[in-house]
Amino acid sequence: MRAFLEGVTVVVQPCTLVVALPTVALVLAAHRRGAAALAVSVLATALMMWARAAGYWTLASGGGSVIAISALVAAGFAAMVRSRDSRLVLAGAAACGAVAGWLWQPCVGEQLADILNQAAAERPLSAVRMIVYTAGALLPAVVLAAIPHAWPPAQSRLHGPFAARLGATLGAVYAVALLSGRFDDLVGALSRWSTA
Repeated sequence: MRAFLEGVTVVVQPCTLVVALPTVALVLAAHRRGAAALAVSVLATALMMWARAAGYWTLASGGGSVIAISALVAAGFAAMVRSRDSRLVLAGAAACGAVAGWLWQPCVGEQLADILNQAAAERPLSAVRMIVYTAGALLPAVVLAAIPHAWPPAQSRLHGPFAARLGATLGAVYAVALLSGRFDDLVGALSRWSTA
């Protein structure tokens, strides 16, 4: 529970906004599959962060790998907007989540530091704690995915074509920022916005 609460405390910090932007975009782009896509994305984000901390994923996020990442993100968002196949939407969500987890440099508080330090030694427990932390950090996307289920009148707006286009546009901005090498500029802009 403390890991979740620490995740919630970093929701508006720039380090979290960098991963929250594509996650919110993903929920919007996935239409009615937003909750399932969010669950898959949070899981993929958390497990990628955990794999990096445990030493299972050592590929550096730079150079030619960023081009492949950008293509993966773009394909993931395209799958969510265009496809009616749930498997393809969930695969796109997993790809986008894994990329977000790979690039995320989270704000490290006491709970997250503990998770990262114990990732290699306490593999299953630290992975579960990372998932809980990530769910807390991405709470705005969780709330956005829950709104249509809690308040059915919102379904027409959040599952409509405008929301899907908005999600796809945010996803495209994210992919272009990665591809053009402007990801750090995006981080800076989100940092300025969150402290304004």
